[in-house]
Order: sequence, then structure tokens, then C-alpha cells
Amino acid sequence: MKQVEMECDSPPWIPQELLRSIFKRLPVRTLIKWQCVCKDWKDLLNGPSFIQEHLEYSGHENPSLLFCFPTIHETREFCTVDSEMQVLPVESLPLIEFLRNAIVIGSINGLVCVKSNCKFKPNDNFINIILWNPAISKFRVLTKESNFFVNMGFGFCSIGGDYKVVIITYHSYAWTSWIHQVEVFSLSTYSWKKVEFGRLLDGVQIPFDGFGTNGAIFWSAYNGNGHFLVSYCIATEEFALIPSPISATELSHFLRCRLSVYDNKLALLSRTTSGNFEYTLIDLWVMEERKDSISEKRWSWTKKYSVKHPYDLHPSLVWRNMIVCKYFEVLREGNNVSKCIVDGVVLVNLTTYELKRFTFRRYGVDFEVFNYVESLIPVDQIHIKEL
Repeated sequence: MKQVEMECDSPPWIPQELLRSIFKRLPVRTLIKWQCVCKDWKDLLNGPSFIQEHLEYSGHENPSLLFCFPTIHETREFCTVDSEMQVLPVESLPLIEFLRNAIVIGSINGLVCVKSNCKFKPNDNFINIILWNPAISKFRVLTKESNFFVNMGFGFCSIGGDYKVVIITYHSYAWTSWIHQVEVFSLSTYSWKKVEFGRLLDGVQIPFDGFGTNGAIFWSAYNGNGHFLVSYCIATEEFALIPSPISATELSHFLRCRLSVYDNKLALLSRTTSGNFEYTLIDLWVMEERKDSISEKRWSWTKKYSVKHPYDLHPSLVWRNMIVCKYFEVLREGNNVSKCIVDGVVLVNLTTYELKRFTFRRYGVDFEVFNYVESLIPVDQIHIKEL
């Protein structure tokens, strides 16, 4: 009898709607295995609509954290912490030699942007940028020639479904110098282009890399008048200066401001301490934007929370109604502070103000942390909405 080869179809008694409902609840590592079951399942799990559905469910039900730690070899180790506070190491790191002295720029929809400062030759004038999805162990490396100091930003815009990397180049190797040019990489076209900014950024100093959310990238910035934000709209390719909720007088008391997201809006975490580290005060500001206005009054800030604790806390971001902070234990000799000991992570509950210690056995507080969601999004272009 002649054997007929047939494709493996989904069992007819399982409607596709039920399959989708089951699949979207599963972790990515399981779905990757199930892609091998049959062509129908592979097509379903790789389809843009299912990838979007899985992303939305994961972002709502299991928002996670991505931690990046330096190692003694100057490379980086990564782990994730899920909503159940389970710590999972990230395996299959991309091109470990590129992770030497690397800096994570941002994490959006499961894609992580990493800037590598490694030099393969003494006079190497290239920046290596890694676009990486840890869940599916896929990555791309972008190589950009640059003889200058740069700041970066990573963002996504649902209009056109495009991810972009922004490089701000300075005229010297110090961020106090004037801005030379701005270049933007588009994942949809896989190309770079220069962006005009006129005289808007004259005298602007941007000490840190940017933060991407809601179709824009934001940088904390300074000039002679104090602190403000620089925003870059991914869809319109326009820059804007946004007033800060922190006055120039207050700024001298703040060690650093951190940008985050709260209630799907841009948030700013500011930190101040008493003169002798008797307490730390953390304020959470949330920005509202009026789309129908073009003046500075288009943006307004509201202080949502003000948290005060007798510890040395350094806020990093907002996660699940908690502020993730680096924690330093202050040791005193009489009325004087002798030293501060790094002592892990503290989660500050925004409702109860309670503190929860979370310690990594092998690490102190020399880490970067980012909001993260596990996704199936490939590192090439795909049309996906932002969470």
C-alpha cells in the first residue's frame, strides 16, 4: 500500500480560539518547543496577531524585571525576576565579547537594546549596538562608526510599528560639550539617518542615556536655567523641551532623577536625603500631556507619592505599584556617618509604604534594572503595538 504523507493539522475538536487562549498563557520557552509540533501551530505562534496577543497577556499578568550585573571579567550577567519573585538566569547571552563594559539602554516589548563599549583594536572608533530578545535568544548587532562621546535612546512607536535607536553625538569626550549631531536607526528600514534639531539643543547637557515610552524617548537634561527633559517623538522626528517638576533651587539637593513609567504615563523619581543620611525622601511625579496645545503648558506634572524612610535608598524604577530601589546600609560612629555598605534591593510599596528586602546572593547594588516582559517579538521588523 502506498503511504501518503499528510501535514499535521490541529485536532479538529480544538477550536483555534481555544488554542490561542491556551498558548498566550504559556512561557516563550514552551511555545518555541511547540512550534515544532506541526506547521499549523508554527504559523499560528509566529503570526503577528498572536505575538501581539501573547505580549499583551504577558505584560498584564506577568510584568517582570531584567537585571544586568557586571562580572569580574568586565562582561555582563543577566537574570529576570517575575511577578512571583522567582529569579531566573538568562541563558544564551549574545556574543559575550560584545558584553564587555556594556550598558543596557532600554527594554521595550521584550526587546533589549545594549550599547557595547568594547574595543577590539586600540584605535577602534566603532560603537556596537545589540538589539536582543532574551526570551527567544535572538539578536542583531549594529555597528556605527563614531569618534565622539555619545548618549543613546531606544524607543518604539505604534504608528508604523517601528523601533528606533537614537545616538546623540558630542564634539568632545565630555557631555558638557555642545551637541554635534543626532542620528536615528530605524529597524523597519534597517538604516540610519540624521535628524535636524536647529538651535533647540544649544547649551543643553544630557548626562545620561534616554528612556523610551509612549512613542517617544526622553532624556534628563540641564542648562544654565536648571533641570528639564528633552523629548524626541519617534513618529514626527521632532525634539521638544519639557519643563521639570524640580526647580533649580531644589536641584542642588537631588543626587539624581530617574525616569520610569507609572499608570502608562511618563514618571520621574526624585531622591533627596537629609544632611547626615537620617532619611531618604523619594517623590514620584507623573506627567500629563495635552495633545491640543503647543505651548509649555502642554505638559503638567502631578506628585503622586512622597515616600520617606530612615534608609539610604536610590530609586531605579516603578514596578507593579512598587518602587525598586538600591539599598545602602549606613554605618555610624556617634553622630557621624562612617561608611555606606551596599546591601541589595528594596521594594517600596506605594500603597502601604512598606519595605521588602530582596537580596541577590552574589551581587550588591552595582546593577542596572529595567521593566521587562517576555515576548516572541523577533529582532527584525514586525508590526506590534506598545504596551
